Amino acid sequence: MAQTRGASPAGWEARILAQLEQREVRVATVAKVIQSYSRLASKVGEFATQSRDAEARSREMQGEHERLLDNYERGGGGSSSGAGGAGRGMTLAQQRIADLERDIEALKEERTLLYRTQGTNAQRLLDLSDRMRETDERLRQQELEIMDSHEALRRSSGKIDGMQASLKEKDGTIQILQDEMSALQLEIVHIEERCRKLQTENDDLVKRWLKKMNQEAEKVNEVTEELEQIKRKSAALSPRMGPATFEDDQFFGSHAPTVAGGVSAVHGGSLAPRSAVGKIDGRMEEIHSIALSNTGGLLAVGGQANTVRVFDAETGEGVFSLTGCLKGVNHVEFSSDSTMLLAASSDHTARIWKLDTGRHWKSLTGHIGSVMTAKFSSDASRVFTYSQDRTVKVWDTQRGLCLKTLFTFSSCHDFDLLDSMGARIVTAHMDNAIRIWDTASGKRVHEAVLHKEQVMSVWASRTGERILTNSYDGMLKLVDAHTLEVVTVMSAPGYRPSRNWARASLSPDERYAMAGSIDGKLFVWDANSGDLVRSLDIHRSAVCDALWHPTGMRVYSAEKSRYILMLH
Repeated sequence: MAQTRGASPAGWEARILAQLEQREVRVATVAKVIQSYSRLASKVGEFATQSRDAEARSREMQGEHERLLDNYERGGGGSSSGAGGAGRGMTLAQQRIADLERDIEALKEERTLLYRTQGTNAQRLLDLSDRMRETDERLRQQELEIMDSHEALRRSSGKIDGMQASLKEKDGTIQILQDEMSALQLEIVHIEERCRKLQTENDDLVKRWLKKMNQEAEKVNEVTEELEQIKRKSAALSPRMGPATFEDDQFFGSHAPTVAGGVSAVHGGSLAPRSAVGKIDGRMEEIHSIALSNTGGLLAVGGQANTVRVFDAETGEGVFSLTGCLKGVNHVEFSSDSTMLLAASSDHTARIWKLDTGRHWKSLTGHIGSVMTAKFSSDASRVFTYSQDRTVKVWDTQRGLCLKTLFTFSSCHDFDLLDSMGARIVTAHMDNAIRIWDTASGKRVHEAVLHKEQVMSVWASRTGERILTNSYDGMLKLVDAHTLEVVTVMSAPGYRPSRNWARASLSPDERYAMAGSIDGKLFVWDANSGDLVRSLDIHRSAVCDALWHPTGMRVYSAEKSRYILMLH
């Protein structure tokens, strides 16, 4: 900054000095011309004086010559000697007159030349005067510009002084900040060291916690096995007392129960929706999940509110408002006989309501994180829950007891049952994989990384032979449930699921797959070919859930902000 400030005035002064020197050279040249002109004028004056003197002498000589001639004529020629002397005097006078006339002519010519030279010099003097005036005008303008530049320079110097003062102040502030930063860096080093120690301690605590949880889970499993043995012994020792209090159906069986009044088959095949024919107000600010009863007559809605709302699926009229949750509801599901409703809540609990009375019946507590998904077995004797504590729990519905705990060791978004009784389940993970588990042993049976980004949902077909996955990478994949090999890949331009709530579903006849996008569009694909059948731009916000009516002739899709649309 100082160098720039010093260099600028020096440049101006150099240019001004150069211009002044050039002006002095031109003034000196003009002065020389004026001096020459003065000398020339002086000479012209001298020559004029000499010329006047010569003319005066010439006139005197002519007068004298004329007197001599006149005397000669009056004297009659005189004596010869006198005549001779007069003749010689006359000859000398004529010769002198001739010389003087030649001098006069020479002086006239020289005067003419001097007048011509004087005219030329006068013109040059006028030209030089004009140039001098122009030069003076330019110099005057330049002097004004220089004055303006000096004024601007003065103002700039003032600004520079102010900026330098500000820089000094900022340098002081920077120094203070650097000192503080050095102190903070030292503190950060100490904090990082403490963090490393805390991380080591935390890792050790997590290992100890996992070990303890495994031990507790094993104890619970042992207690459960003992209870089962006690039940069997009690049943064997007391046949006349009838079924024991803890008698249950086969837990890990693979049969599918018959549900009275349920829609167990699809006649005529499912249809791809074309347009909305109705709208249901979910009466909550944010919807997370919807579910249809097995008869298709009831629609349950769970969301940010701590109330589950049940509507008539045909008319959209409210039937129940089921209370009891302390926080929002993440997932809802009907039992297969449509007599109970199950909800997974962020208050670490899953709750069951009886729909004949609309009253809360059971609370399944034991998770230490938000319960994200809950499922009934086909006969509703068991409930399966997944929580953000990375565990899947199996519950006895009647007693509300945890029968089994599975540690997934990786965060999940969703899970589903691969058979009617939940002997095998599939989980959707944030590490881009899906995993299949044996719920009896708690062991992982199979896993596969199928997507480039986290898997948002999984949907098992009715037969349990295929699994539909939905990922944040914008792809749906239909997978063989036994080999985890991809059967069909589905995607579409513009399809991108919401990160938190994005469940995809299969039609009852497994002909179509459906999922909603973050921009409110509903996409339907052919599940066998992977071709996009159609996309419907019908919602105002992200589509969080969409499913078919059990008959396959109708679709319900829920947008995150309040409304559920009925489509044909």
